Amino acid sequence: MSASATPDTPPAAGVAPYRALSVDDFAHFERRYHLAHHFPDFEAGRPGGSRCVVEGRIAECQPWPGCQWVSSDIGIAQTYESHALPGAPAHLSIIVVLEGEAELALGGERCRLLAGQSALLDYDVSDDTMPDAYLPQPLSARHVAQPRVRAINLTLLKTPQAQVSHLSSHSSPPHSPWLERLALGNGCRRLSLSDALLRSLEESLQWPTGAPGTELMTEGLALQMLGQALQQGGGADSGEHRIAETAGALSPRDRALLARVHAELERYPGRAHSLDALARLACMSPSALRRKYRCHYGRSLFDQLREFRLRLAHRLLREGLPVQEAARCAGYRHATNFATAFRQFHGVAPREVRSER
Repeated sequence: MSASATPDTPPAAGVAPYRALSVDDFAHFERRYHLAHHFPDFEAGRPGGSRCVVEGRIAECQPWPGCQWVSSDIGIAQTYESHALPGAPAHLSIIVVLEGEAELALGGERCRLLAGQSALLDYDVSDDTMPDAYLPQPLSARHVAQPRVRAINLTLLKTPQAQVSHLSSHSSPPHSPWLERLALGNGCRRLSLSDALLRSLEESLQWPTGAPGTELMTEGLALQMLGQALQQGGGADSGEHRIAETAGALSPRDRALLARVHAELERYPGRAHSLDALARLACMSPSALRRKYRCHYGRSLFDQLREFRLRLAHRLLREGLPVQEAARCAGYRHATNFATAFRQFHGVAPREVRSER
């Protein structure tokens, strides 16, 4: 239904029926997938802007915990747009268009997919401690009115429960290093899936949902998609930057300047750092800093600053500061976001650390 779907509850099993979905029906998908939808023709009262949006078949399954497979064979009666809401979880998606077209946008990157084309998308979660330059940019998709669209969407949540074990048995989620190697740092890039895999994906649209063996075959296709994405490099330091900027290829000057930025974040984690200011400190452009920092330290500036802030908060709580004061000193403006991030990183709630004194 959208370019990137991240459900919070598993779909019901069964054969996907032929459905006609109206503007009102999309409220169901908005709740499940943390999306907002817009219908330009309908909202503007233009001719042809009927309440019917799509007609066709949509099948969903979960090959592993934290992983969602959505296959669509639909006709789009009117153009619609989908936008990720601020609470949408961090995820990786592989989108494959088998027939028709779709348009994706993440921050300043846009990608138009035509029949036989694919893309890898990496969307990170918002954090209220990050300046605007660090925050994930809006994720959206535009689905133009067209007679037929056939597509596959494979989405993996970037949460601990989705990354806990190796693929040693059926229904085991992908191992976390694989996801880390695919990470783009809030961006999207094209993939080139093999003709054989594309043919298999087309055949999968005819599989009855819930039939014996279908789940195993879907899992196999999902693994092939991930495997081919990994073969093509993956990650924010892939493509033209992969050869030129491996960690060992960075100049001594670059490494020294990156260490200066790293020290600044570690020494003053609670400050409202801006990407532009850090780039000036590194004598680099903002895009070069983000790329080279990830290359050298194996993680993004965003992730590094968040870790320093949460470690500072832990120390302040152990020293006796109230939870709200520790959150403020660590750069968090909202207690709820702080508590969630703290528990995810340290495995305990902030109040539990303070009560240990």
